[in-house]
Amino acid sequence: MAYSWTSSSKGEQIPIDALTFTRLSKSLDILDSDWLSAMVELEDISIAEFEARLAVDYPRDLLVPSAYDEADRNRRPDRQFVSLFARRNVIEALNDTQNEYSVANVHLGLLTPEEWLSFDADAPDLSPIEVPKGSVVTAMIDDGIGIAHELFRAEPEETRVEFCTVLPAPPNPERGDASQGRVLDADEIDKYLREFTRSGLLDEDQFYSRTAQIDYRQGKFSPISLRRSHGTHVMGLSTGFAPELDDGTRPIICAVLPPRVVEDTSGISLLPALSLALHLLGKQASRFQHNGEPVPMVTNFSYGNFSGPHDGTSEVSRLFEQFLSSDPEQTRWMTLPAGNGNLARAHAELQFDGKNTDGITLDLRVLPDDRTASHVELWMPFSDSDPPPDYVSVTVTPPFGPESLTVKAQPGQHQTLLDELGRVVATLLYTFEPAPTARGLITLAIEPTASLDPGRALAPSGRWNICAKPNDIAPDQKVQVWVRRDETLPGYRPGGRQSYFDNGDYVRFGPFGAPLPVDPPDTPSPIRRAGTLSGFACGPSPIVVAAYTKRNEIISYYSAAGPLTHTPMTPEPSRNGPDVAAEGDESLVLWGVVSAGSRSGSYVRLNGTSVSAPRVARKASDAITDWNGTAREWVALAAKEDPFDLPPGTEPERMGHGGITIPIEWS
Repeated sequence: MAYSWTSSSKGEQIPIDALTFTRLSKSLDILDSDWLSAMVELEDISIAEFEARLAVDYPRDLLVPSAYDEADRNRRPDRQFVSLFARRNVIEALNDTQNEYSVANVHLGLLTPEEWLSFDADAPDLSPIEVPKGSVVTAMIDDGIGIAHELFRAEPEETRVEFCTVLPAPPNPERGDASQGRVLDADEIDKYLREFTRSGLLDEDQFYSRTAQIDYRQGKFSPISLRRSHGTHVMGLSTGFAPELDDGTRPIICAVLPPRVVEDTSGISLLPALSLALHLLGKQASRFQHNGEPVPMVTNFSYGNFSGPHDGTSEVSRLFEQFLSSDPEQTRWMTLPAGNGNLARAHAELQFDGKNTDGITLDLRVLPDDRTASHVELWMPFSDSDPPPDYVSVTVTPPFGPESLTVKAQPGQHQTLLDELGRVVATLLYTFEPAPTARGLITLAIEPTASLDPGRALAPSGRWNICAKPNDIAPDQKVQVWVRRDETLPGYRPGGRQSYFDNGDYVRFGPFGAPLPVDPPDTPSPIRRAGTLSGFACGPSPIVVAAYTKRNEIISYYSAAGPLTHTPMTPEPSRNGPDVAAEGDESLVLWGVVSAGSRSGSYVRLNGTSVSAPRVARKASDAITDWNGTAREWVALAAKEDPFDLPPGTEPERMGHGGITIPIEWS
């Protein structure tokens, strides 16, 4: 098949977000009448003003969920993140750097059926809930959360889950308190527990069908229908108790994310669903009070991503800060995983020291049978000048195709790779991430290499060459490069296959054949294990947790490392990696840790930093009421008081303040 590159046309829109632009510009399955979820960052405007301004041009094409009450809509902070639902033309208008709606950022989520939206929903109930002294609200955001598991019950027919929003479901018209997603409170959950319990056993398939987490008739995939699900396992570690051990001081609130944003991590942003979930849980958490004072809350979010600026200024880092500070009267902590990308070959560091004036080439291996798009992000150094310097020029050569024309680090630079039918199979595009990030970004977006749709344009698999040549860049400045996470997670239908860098000078194994967990000293390779810390875990406030292997007493090979990309805009207190390490594996042979399966009475194994983070959340729930400092100050002290002895010389960029022992016994 013949391929050709074409340049952008004059007068074309300059997009804010490259992924949103590429999805909308070449997508054939998104119609103008379709509704889409999105997260926008509003700048110096209230939600009410934004709605009114947009209604002039698009009177029937926007829905801001009822979760944002009147006070939320009238608040006018300098910056705020808002989840919304809109039609395609609205998203395209908002994703223009010259938009007139005070939108600084936009991230596109999922296609949402119109029948899954309620346009006349009321605000949710926010009346106070009195809880015993010493109570701590434990919050979870995940996919496939088995809320009926026995570990989350106070009695056989009484739940500890006080609030649950199931986002991949239509709203319940009888309740009328959600614009999108099914809302469940403790009374409704208890009603279903009683209705479907027979002879002392709960029919959990009927329970989850009634709570909209399983719908076999629609043929929609739900991880809760499998023997193990990520959300149930993680919530079991963070807040699971046998009913006889429950003392009523650990109420649970949770949000179930759509499986699609987990299944396809390549171009569908998680942020719209995450932003809405955080807003809903933040509102609900403030309801739990003792003698009129809100009780503390600990939230665990066991997700990660390879991409982003990795400097603490990303949208997701600022979204977490917005959530943690939204109720000044309530102490809120959050635990996050460090990420599992240490050996993924998804990070590169380009430094032009005078010896490589001809440029640095990255070999990107794009795999066959990859049914999701692949993305590479080249983040420029920070600059406070306007416009920023033209740091580098980038060209791309696909397998069996010609080299692209040069894309410089300048606004409007855009190249598209077309197949012989004129269909877009790849895009090379420059965008600028505004303050507080203030960094340029060149994104390479590659279409899937396989599809079940015979009309879909496909990119060639094989070795793609990305060549960056220095322009106005100093010898001590670096271009940081990440491959966006693209693999299908365990338990989901096969689809995505992770692209990775495949330069010949990258040393994968040590002298005895084991994977090298750290970069060799003075390695000439631009591909680095250092700096692979999850793009979600770079903010100043959350506790970030690495994973260790218990019997071998080492940091798990996959556990990602710091440091961050420090810029003048990096918030304080800055971090260089995770804060602490907790158990993620029993041994190199017996991987993972035991926690709840999808059904009561079942226990399964999962591994990764995703299961080490909720362990720390569990310990944090016992400490937060008596601690007057920050969450990260507490965990640094806890690691010294109850240590797990990791080998001397283990890099702090991989383990933080050290390993911590946190035993969990459910009965």
